[in-house]
Amino acid sequence: MASRPVYYAVFIALLAFFHFTLHLAFGFGPEAPDLITVAALLAARRLRGGQAAALGFALGILADALARTSFGASALALTVVSYLGSRSRDLFEGESLLYILVYLLFGKWLHDAIIWVLPGGAGGDAVRGLLIAAPVFALYAAVAGVTALVLYRAASGERV
Repeated sequence: MASRPVYYAVFIALLAFFHFTLHLAFGFGPEAPDLITVAALLAARRLRGGQAAALGFALGILADALARTSFGASALALTVVSYLGSRSRDLFEGESLLYILVYLLFGKWLHDAIIWVLPGGAGGDAVRGLLIAAPVFALYAAVAGVTALVLYRAASGERV
């Protein structure tokens, strides 16, 4: 029988797969939740800092393969967000769904903020983007991430 870390790694890989399926195969584009960031943040909770940063970088490179501009911005943002997500485990203990929702919300917003700040990043009006659009997309991704986590916990029998 496979161990729980293997199940969780498959779950993270499936989130990345569904991200690309929704964005490319179904063509939803920005209407689909950012499951790459959700995958990086959820994995970071169970990894050490360096491992989380490496995973964030790898997922960021994959996400940047779809970017029309600013190649590398998502790689940098996911590296930073994953590392900080891993370190947050030392500051905040908890696996409740409310905590995970807030964790994903702030993590996704930070990811978007880093993208907006980088030269050649998202472009446009930064204030409108960071204060209006980013929180909405962050909430959307956080709800999708919590929903996926609930489905994972039900399928794997993992209880917190």
